[in-house]
Amino acid sequence: ALEWGSSGPRFKSARPDQKNGRQLAAAAVFAYDEPNSPSPDMLGGKECAAEKGILRMVERVPVVEQVTIKSTETDVLQRLPQEDRAILEAVRTGLPLVADLHRSDMLIYLLDGGKDAYVYAHARPHSMASLYPEEQTGRRVALDQVPVVRRVWYRSKPSGGQRQVLRQGAPVVEHGVPIFGKEGQLIAVLVIETNMMEAHRLKLRARSFRYMLRWLLNMLVSSRLARVQHISPFGEVDGLLLVDSDRIIRYISGRGRGVYRRLGYLGDLVGHPLRHLDTDDNRLVIQAFTVGTPLEVEVEEHGRYLIKSVIPLHADIPVWQRIWLSLTEGWHWPPYGRIWQGALIIVRDVTEERQREEELHTKSMLLREVHHRVKNNLQTIASLLSMQARRARDNEAQQQLLMAASRVRAVAEIHEFLQYQEGQSMVSLRDLAQQVWNQVARAIVPTGKRVKLRIAGSNVRLVGQQATAMALVINELVLNAVQHGVQDETTELLLRIVDFGPIGRVEVINPGDRLPLDFDIQRTSGLGLKIVQTLVRNELGGELKLHNDERGVVAEVTFQKRIGNRVRT
Repeated sequence: ALEWGSSGPRFKSARPDQKNGRQLAAAAVFAYDEPNSPSPDMLGGKECAAEKGILRMVERVPVVEQVTIKSTETDVLQRLPQEDRAILEAVRTGLPLVADLHRSDMLIYLLDGGKDAYVYAHARPHSMASLYPEEQTGRRVALDQVPVVRRVWYRSKPSGGQRQVLRQGAPVVEHGVPIFGKEGQLIAVLVIETNMMEAHRLKLRARSFRYMLRWLLNMLVSSRLARVQHISPFGEVDGLLLVDSDRIIRYISGRGRGVYRRLGYLGDLVGHPLRHLDTDDNRLVIQAFTVGTPLEVEVEEHGRYLIKSVIPLHADIPVWQRIWLSLTEGWHWPPYGRIWQGALIIVRDVTEERQREEELHTKSMLLREVHHRVKNNLQTIASLLSMQARRARDNEAQQQLLMAASRVRAVAEIHEFLQYQEGQSMVSLRDLAQQVWNQVARAIVPTGKRVKLRIAGSNVRLVGQQATAMALVINELVLNAVQHGVQDETTELLLRIVDFGPIGRVEVINPGDRLPLDFDIQRTSGLGLKIVQTLVRNELGGELKLHNDERGVVAEVTFQKRIGNRVRT
């Protein structure tokens, strides 16, 4: 019988049976992808033949079919020891970085028995378009659909080839790498999928770059590429430098040359020690070697802002490869007692981004100063009007001056809001209404009366121009309610905000008042309502209604939300 172990299939002793005085064995039929796949010569005393990649028994007996329950991905993981699960997690952490540098999709497959495989992790490259339109993590596939996984699983060694399947209109080149557990058993398969054009470009890259990718891959599957989750994704505009153990530059990409040319280094840097450059590269590599972990910092050099990531390299490099690189490219390998063979430096020029951020910050500070000065000027005007109101002998004149001061303070509240918006131009309607009410309560509510405003409903946000108009509208409506509708010593007004998507509504409800039966808003002569009508119609693009209902007098303002200078739809 064919038994499935943690490292693939293995053969047990066959079930003997008696037929015509000779033994007969029951064996499974298994299809190999290649004609030269290994197969046992003898199985239970009966000869087998490997013909065209198919292992067949000369004679078979029927086997009782068994019903199996498919496992979930969690079940497959739980079967692994804790140490092996930690290895898989370490490989998953470093997968995105290697996928970006390799410009390939990378998938980790776990096998469940001998028929299905799970995608434990999938890393899509940031440096180019992915071969998959969607994330593949958690996907279950039949083993026949991923032959490279099957080959690696049975042989426990790397395997590759070209698939005839097209992804995103391009043929795919696959390479499978085994991932071994703590005890040396195979626990997963890493599959690297690259489109044919990118695979051809990779063959034309420098030898040092290709070796560097192999070393990173070796570090990845051996879980030595740890603590790289804080490294920024590698993009198309990033440059690469590869240095040996003596911190001598052995490779620099085209993007990297462009970055260092902007720093003033016009010549070829290959073969130059990092210590000869007036940059922080040498110090950063020494620091990475010392702490033994990748690091990423942002530095300013020669007027440019750069993000530099340093990844120490420690891979199982064959002796022949070391000798070859030493003879052909002058590589220096670490002496006895040092483990780091070199370092990979990723450089990104973010000067333009930082300059835009600085310009935006400067404009924001200037705008805040403008709002601050306008607010102070308006508060000065409001204070002058209040002083004049206190000196007025006529009660009507005093009320008009106080109302004018209240209107000026309402506009000042808008500028105070915008002063502390940190570059945002949207104002919270709830907060604005509360601030307007606070200044109205201090200036207008008569002594001896306790009037409260309860704000309920949605928190609609308005652009600055609409917020200014709405502040004046709310100021006039609550002023009108306090002056004409507050009869008792204790009264609670209600301001209700309703959000209908592109349409908003503000209701000011006074439960202690009723409008006359013959009231007509179009014939009113009050200045406050005239101001509200004008603002609602011209600035808010809405409508004002005043009516009675069971709650009392309701002032209803319906308006259209705006995004910048456009009406929201």
